[in-house]
Amino acid sequence: KEESWDSFSAWLTWAHEKPTLEKDEENVRRGYARFVLREDIWLVGIDKATGMPVIWTGLHNPVWDIPAAGIGYMVRKSAQGRGFATESTNALLRFAFNALGMKRVAIAHAEGNEASAAVIRKLGFHFEAFEKYGTYLPDRRAVNKFSYARFDADGLPDLAVKWGPP
Repeated sequence: KEESWDSFSAWLTWAHEKPTLEKDEENVRRGYARFVLREDIWLVGIDKATGMPVIWTGLHNPVWDIPAAGIGYMVRKSAQGRGFATESTNALLRFAFNALGMKRVAIAHAEGNEASAAVIRKLGFHFEAFEKYGTYLPDRRAVNKFSYARFDADGLPDLAVKWGPP
């Protein structure tokens, strides 16, 4: 988070103040509890070459009786532009539809966040809504929001990820 704070705090609504180590630990514990309660699925992607976390992602706020969820991600600054967001979102979509039986996975981006918009386009999400001033940035500016969804894994690009030892 230290390395990437400037990029996180530009777009992520929770990033209005830097968390302390204690706050991070509390958030991880809450995330684990939400996972156990089936309220959230957090994942961290580790670069095998460096052992460093490069992406934080997940299926958020699942509604199991529909079933549907949202998806989101943030990429370490030094790892941006290397395809981690696209690849992990592609893999999570396959997991959501094929393993969890999801019927809908939603995603959104704030106007101006072209990196997220590019991932959404590459993965074939369907445009659903434009919300004027529909989200706010950490600096409390209201900006337009674009919302999308996918309803199956059909047509996703092939996965290029390599699993296991290098």
